[in-house]
Amino acid sequence: MTDLEERLRAAFDARAQTFETSPDAWLRVRERRPRRYRAARLLVAALPVALLAVFVPALLNGDLGRNTAADADAIHQGLMRDRTAVGEQVTVDNPTEGRPLRLWFAKGRLGDPELCYVLERADAEAYGGCSRVPTIGSDAWFAGSTARDGSGTALDWGVALDDIGTVTGVAGDGQRFPGRLWRPAGAPYRIWTVTYPALRQPAGIEIADDRGRNLGRRSRDLFAAPERGQALGESLDLAAGVTMRPYRTEEGTELRMTRLGAELGTSLIGKDLPPVDVRVRENLIIGVARGNVSRIEVSFDDGTTARAETRPDPWSLGVTLFAAEGAPDDGQVRHRLVAYDASGAEVWREEVKGPRDGMPPAGEVMSLPGTGAVGEPVRVWFTDADADRTGPVVTLCHSGGVNPDLSCVGKREEHFAGPLRAVQYLPEPGTVSYFGAAGEDWESVEAVLADGRRLPATFRRGTGTPAPIWYVTIPSSDAKVAGFTMKREDRPLELFPEAGKDCGLRALRSDAPRHPLPAGVTALVSEPSCLAFWENGEPAAGLPGPLPGTRLSDLLSTGQPVRWGRGAHAWYGYALAGTARIELTTPNGLTGTAEAAPDPWGQGVTLFAAPLPEGADLSAGMVIKGFDAGGKQLWQH
Repeated sequence: MTDLEERLRAAFDARAQTFETSPDAWLRVRERRPRRYRAARLLVAALPVALLAVFVPALLNGDLGRNTAADADAIHQGLMRDRTAVGEQVTVDNPTEGRPLRLWFAKGRLGDPELCYVLERADAEAYGGCSRVPTIGSDAWFAGSTARDGSGTALDWGVALDDIGTVTGVAGDGQRFPGRLWRPAGAPYRIWTVTYPALRQPAGIEIADDRGRNLGRRSRDLFAAPERGQALGESLDLAAGVTMRPYRTEEGTELRMTRLGAELGTSLIGKDLPPVDVRVRENLIIGVARGNVSRIEVSFDDGTTARAETRPDPWSLGVTLFAAEGAPDDGQVRHRLVAYDASGAEVWREEVKGPRDGMPPAGEVMSLPGTGAVGEPVRVWFTDADADRTGPVVTLCHSGGVNPDLSCVGKREEHFAGPLRAVQYLPEPGTVSYFGAAGEDWESVEAVLADGRRLPATFRRGTGTPAPIWYVTIPSSDAKVAGFTMKREDRPLELFPEAGKDCGLRALRSDAPRHPLPAGVTALVSEPSCLAFWENGEPAAGLPGPLPGTRLSDLLSTGQPVRWGRGAHAWYGYALAGTARIELTTPNGLTGTAEAAPDPWGQGVTLFAAPLPEGADLSAGMVIKGFDAGGKQLWQH
């Protein structure tokens, strides 16, 4: 079958799947098919994942660039083949296109929550996709943007927790754009939108809860990195909503690839550019190739082949560009790439290895108990890939489950590193598993719940592995994990609170008064297991707080006499009781002094804060000393 025949067949299939119904009938589609999942790990929050676009070719309508409501319905139908809608859909007026933007929540095949969209274009094909909704670490986040070159007005949208009452866009110069909150009936979250002049893009959003309490700002930079360098031309729209634009940077000419405002990848144009520089993102292949490349094919281990025709760049860079759907979205990065010129002759071939190929197992690959009841289990293994590091380091890798990204964490054998986490949504109510590498002399690990219960972890050693692992699985409906304890042979019990990135965010909702400290710093014990700090009213980095049934003093010892952090202009923390003054000496020879006073909560520690010494280097090598009221040195750290 020729490419034209394949496109025609796809078009007619798409037409056959459309239907005339009531406005909300398309939400009731329940067709199912096996789903594949992605594993390419993204480094920014809220990038679109699990994308599945069903595009109706222009030849379906006989007019390039036109699209109809039937096209959007077909896209929705394709998205919902392996998903279940949760709550009502929201239809938003898209000021950029003058056409509707459809938003709704769904559950993936494995029960994971997603925000889905169908975006209709005024002069191009509609497209759609679904983004996994983060379940920890924030209370409002960006999900997409309609902004593009030439538009007068744009719209950002995202997700917020159910107690968020207002969202306001804030530009870099302080200009504010009122947002709108949508509360879809039956949905697990709220949807927010902010409309603004396209040339006045917000730097972030400011949010408040239903009671009007200001919960601070959330930066847009986590969603879309700021532009780097000088733009060298207008953006070019490609298939699947992909946009490319070149910039002049310190490294040279950089081609930036985005969709919905989020960066998908970059390519540095120059003599070191390979014949084909491809990115596999979700179900897409995107990238740039040399000028003689007319067509590429990317074949994956499951037999899937994604094909893309290239088009010359409009900026006279001497390259061709491509974007096409068709890649599996189960995280298959390993692939075979073949490029052809206009005559059909092969001009380039490459075998691209997957990330696991660089992390070969040392010993048995273990399935994590408590995972895999629905779908694939989480696989855990040690690797020798980091064996050249200084010191005794063990590296634990894992992949699979609901979010099958490959992730590897190295740590010294004796350390209790931050535990790894795997979520299972099905069967409901789901579970959360915590796990990590254990030391040879570890006797026990316990998960401490916010209500004070302690759940013992299980140890397991795989055949031929360099260390054991520990794991504990907790029902999702159960209390929140506040932290962990670990007991070594002939050593006292050690406490490891889970302060979490959302420590300060949770504390913002508290009605308890904050304790004032010098240098514009305030503090508050926030449950569970967090000591929150603010600097001039803005959240600063929190510190580990007391586990249920313990005090802050239990987190200190002669070996750990102080815990401290820093904000933009101040350093702060808590120290052993009896400490009245704290001095720090930086590696570049500067000193700073902070006065300490007993905490007001009966936690058995002293609190301190002081301005940062101007020009201080607070990297490794700092020395901190504590003194009593009479000037006697009590400790050094």
